[in-house]
Amino acid sequence: MSVGPDEFTIEKGPFEPTWESLRKFVCPEWYQDAKFGIWSHWGPQSVPMYGDWYARNMYIEGSDQYRYHVRKFGHPSQFGWKDVVPLWKAEKFDPEGLMDLFVAAGAKYFFAQAAHHDNFHNWNSTHHRWNAVNMGPRKDIVGLWQKAAQSHGLPFGLSEHIGATFYWYAHTKGADQAGPFAGVPYDGNDPASEDFYLPNQGATDALISWYTSNPWWHTK
Repeated sequence: MSVGPDEFTIEKGPFEPTWESLRKFVCPEWYQDAKFGIWSHWGPQSVPMYGDWYARNMYIEGSDQYRYHVRKFGHPSQFGWKDVVPLWKAEKFDPEGLMDLFVAAGAKYFFAQAAHHDNFHNWNSTHHRWNAVNMGPRKDIVGLWQKAAQSHGLPFGLSEHIGATFYWYAHTKGADQAGPFAGVPYDGNDPASEDFYLPNQGATDALISWYTSNPWWHTK
């Protein structure tokens, strides 16, 4: 079974948030012996099927994903990533069948994506409404992966990528510089969707400062 945030208590672990403490970590024996595992990087990006950074690049005027989005869905001031997300239904998701294949391929552990940079959560998140139980699939994707992995005896883990979301989503606050939509704000400027796109107006989209030091982000 999957567990929600209110169903467990995080106990104090053996490590402190220091390099000295973390250097004492030793990989578990099962991991040292597991030469092959599988990670599912899966989410709403499977709707456009144009790369896992689609939700960012569709807001970069002139990029391949931007041009594709305008042709397929419309301009990002009118139909943004928030509108693509509910189109992901996962109606053919068969975690047990997939896990059969993974085990047959020799996988010794399985990891699922809990959240990508786009801030969409693949579990019944209480952080905001943008999660796979509340919209889109209306399924606890993480929980279903967990159940399937455990039924096959595979160690189960999660990855989350929201550490860079504050800067990654900066382009949603932009607007076209040319063309018929020049100056029209992208949908990331709409206060009604700020819980998804974040209050990151003015954020500098630079890899050198990929993980923001903005206090707002680090207190959330």
